[in-house]
Amino acid sequence: MKITSVDVLIIGGGPAGLAAAIELKKLGIKDVRIIEREAQAGGVPRHSNHPGYGLRDLYRFMTGPNYAKAYVSQALSAGVVISTSTTATQWGDDLVVELSGPDGVERVQAKAVVLATGARERARNARMIPGARPAGIYTTGSLQQAVFLSHLDIGTKAVIVGAEHVSFSALMTLSHAHVKTIAMLTHQSGHQSVPGALALSKLIYRYRFLDKSEIVEIIGSSRVSAIKIRDVHGNLSTIECDTIIFTGDWIPDNEMARRGSLVIDPRTKSPMVNTSFVTSKPGVFALGNILLPIKSADQCAVESRRAAKAIASHVVSVSVASKG
Repeated sequence: MKITSVDVLIIGGGPAGLAAAIELKKLGIKDVRIIEREAQAGGVPRHSNHPGYGLRDLYRFMTGPNYAKAYVSQALSAGVVISTSTTATQWGDDLVVELSGPDGVERVQAKAVVLATGARERARNARMIPGARPAGIYTTGSLQQAVFLSHLDIGTKAVIVGAEHVSFSALMTLSHAHVKTIAMLTHQSGHQSVPGALALSKLIYRYRFLDKSEIVEIIGSSRVSAIKIRDVHGNLSTIECDTIIFTGDWIPDNEMARRGSLVIDPRTKSPMVNTSFVTSKPGVFALGNILLPIKSADQCAVESRRAAKAIASHVVSVSVASKG
């Protein structure tokens, strides 16, 4: 087995991990490596092909793919090593991580390990929605990959479940795929996105917004044909559609945190950190959307730059101690 060492090993190559790596290089940390299980780094923005990225951190209004490319380019130019198609498989010793990638199995010893694995949307099964299990059911992430990466046909009439910021991203993706959004529904009162998002999107896309409502059954055999919903008064109604997009309702991607026996917040299921983003184990940090509540990509990047200062300070102190 190949054995290597680095100053900082970052698990996750989305905006949070990339921004932290770039800042660490600026702070003088020599060996910074990112591992990313996808074939390309960049995270969710890579397949979120609409504008709205980069204002807080890069001071530009960018599409998701251009935003992801900008961060990957900056990281590579700074000398960050990015290992794609690489997965962390074992985490025994606190600062030793076993990887599996194109070149086989590798064991990496680090002075600091950073979890930047993000979060994922809760899919249909996790939401305990009864009814049939036909084709035509997506999360925002799987929808965007199907549309922008695989160029698949999606459907004709969709219902979006959820009214978070990401739900409006799903709305734009459906429009790009020439799918008519019939309705957006949420069990909450109102939407949870930026002010004006609902009014503007309803004007552009002409859909029904149903708050204080929940989906209670999916109808269809080989393909979704309708959903049954219940409003706050208990009234049932049916909406005909051939596509359902489950959005938001985030779950932190905390598998590595659990493998590392980190203390997990029982409410958010995120690893617990202090104000310096240090987890329950010294030398292990967590940042970005693995720490709920969910944040936009540029907010994660800005936060990660701040976290990099604490990570760099830790690496320097470890290096000094090892020489002394």
